[in-house]
Amino acid sequence: MREAADTHHPYLVAVVGSPRPEGNTDYLVEAALADLRAVGVRCEKLVLADYRIQPCLGHDECADIAVCPHHDDAEPLLEKVYAADGLILATPVYYEDVSAQMKTFIDRNYRFYMRDRWLQPRAVGVIVVAGETGLDETVATLRRYLALSSQRELPVEVVSGLASAPGDAAAQPALLDDVRRMAAWLAAALLSPPSP
Repeated sequence: MREAADTHHPYLVAVVGSPRPEGNTDYLVEAALADLRAVGVRCEKLVLADYRIQPCLGHDECADIAVCPHHDDAEPLLEKVYAADGLILATPVYYEDVSAQMKTFIDRNYRFYMRDRWLQPRAVGVIVVAGETGLDETVATLRRYLALSSQRELPVEVVSGLASAPGDAAAQPALLDDVRRMAAWLAAALLSPPSP
């Protein structure tokens, strides 16, 4: 069941698919979260590499079983994501698409899909960082995930850019400006009264 929304302090969850602590993806997420917290948005960052999330085993009975047989960290994390008023999905590009951690997270949404549980955020930010190529393919994967996991079209703002070596994102003021604009857009969506 979705938590009752706190209209004064909306809740945003950032799902981070990078396995590199303090890497370029994490740097951009932290910049967005700092701006959101500064205006009163409650934020929680879920770094997928910090949790035990097993790959989906393709059980066909997902709709019928009460508890996923994995008994790992995926379901508690998903409960937070599905309760969120706002969402950020952030991943580096690995082999022309999302990281393995983000793909495993996406696959584990299948049980919610089979049980007619849907994402409910009022706004979604997407952050994708590549070394060279694969930005469009990775953004498309995250958009497909959002479309499959919601019964309505979710408002999405995308920031993507190239940053390979440690510190590359911090050395790009334009990329940081894009992330801060996305954070301002998220804040405006979350702090305005929800649509009836």
